[in-house]
Amino acid sequence: MKISASNFAAEGSSSLKHLNSSKNKGFTLIELMVTLVVAAVLATVALPNFRTMIFNSRSDGLGEELVSALQATKAEAVKRGRRVSLCASNGDGSGCAGDWANGWLMFVDGAASDEAATPVVGATTDILRHINNLDDAAVITGNADFVRYTSTGQLARIGGTANTTPVVLSAYVDGCEGDKQSNITIGVAGMMNVNEVRCP
Repeated sequence: MKISASNFAAEGSSSLKHLNSSKNKGFTLIELMVTLVVAAVLATVALPNFRTMIFNSRSDGLGEELVSALQATKAEAVKRGRRVSLCASNGDGSGCAGDWANGWLMFVDGAASDEAATPVVGATTDILRHINNLDDAAVITGNADFVRYTSTGQLARIGGTANTTPVVLSAYVDGCEGDKQSNITIGVAGMMNVNEVRCP
């Protein structure tokens, strides 16, 4: 079999092209370094926004959870025809304390009257719900450390019928930004109003 010089040259040229094309595949060191620098810049810009998004989501969840607990407390009072309260819980969930950020306790309130200044947690069977798995950065403040609903679903007037001051609670997760703090207002009729305001 004879191989002409032209065929050999063509085959050689084809092989050389194949080798050259193989060399061109992949990244050079400079291209790789540029890619890494761009990725680092993008990560630096995106990370703070991502953290803020997480804090804002947690803050929304905290406000929604507290609102849900207050609504459930009112519903239980009406259903049972008795006083039911929600208070800032102590550590083990056996009674009330002063810090809402520790969680809250829903219970059938054994106080002598709707106007009694102190809620009474009786037997453990009176405890309806205990929430203590709040976000570590949760902040809940307000003008009351417990909310008592009467058997008709109204807000109890602590200290006497002349007290028409609404209960106001604010909830947010430290680190949130924008209008992610929940301000909750409960009037004497038991109606609740929730406003989203700017985080501190």
